[in-house]
Amino acid sequence: MDTSEANDDTLGIEVILPDGGKPAPCCPHGPTLLFEKVGKGDEKGRRFYACSACRDRKDCKFFQWEDEKVSEARVLAREAENQSKRPPFTQQEYCKRFRKFASLPLDEKKFCQDCQILLLPSEREAHSSHRSTPVTAAQLRRPSALLRPLDNKKSNAQYLFTDRSSHFLLDTLAGLGYKRVLCVGTPRLQELIKLRNLEQNHEPMKSLLLDIDFR
Repeated sequence: MDTSEANDDTLGIEVILPDGGKPAPCCPHGPTLLFEKVGKGDEKGRRFYACSACRDRKDCKFFQWEDEKVSEARVLAREAENQSKRPPFTQQEYCKRFRKFASLPLDEKKFCQDCQILLLPSEREAHSSHRSTPVTAAQLRRPSALLRPLDNKKSNAQYLFTDRSSHFLLDTLAGLGYKRVLCVGTPRLQELIKLRNLEQNHEPMKSLLLDIDFR
């Protein structure tokens, strides 16, 4: 993490776990984390809030000292900035859109490559100058086949494994008897676990995907 504001004789940075005190301020990526620099001789330094997702200030410039007094004007400006950088739809809206899209006839299912979004019939005219492609039922079951990979290694790198690699990983995990899997930046492995669970031919496996990708 680039912590130039807290950067004298710092030897390391520690994350301070919340103790039920005041809520952390939010950046565009959500609630921030509280950090503390550790100096020579384990000397504790000043605590500060920074983005919980991005480790480079170029990707998220949020920075605030824990004991800093923030004016109401700055809070309002920060909230406006956070709002401007949020995804175009909430998670609930995305789910509602997906259900509508899934109910469309096959020849009406279109995906905008430029905007990386499933197009509902009422939106096609607005995207008429963009590149769009048909969407198959198989692609809806594995949407990572449609999406461009995110490639910022410091904040949101994704590992889009080939089918062969994904099956090998899943078979290995199942063979080792794992019942819970945390998929970090590996959406195709997550998709494969969900699909295998639907088949009901294998021991069910619980999985959670951690991936900074609003799509």
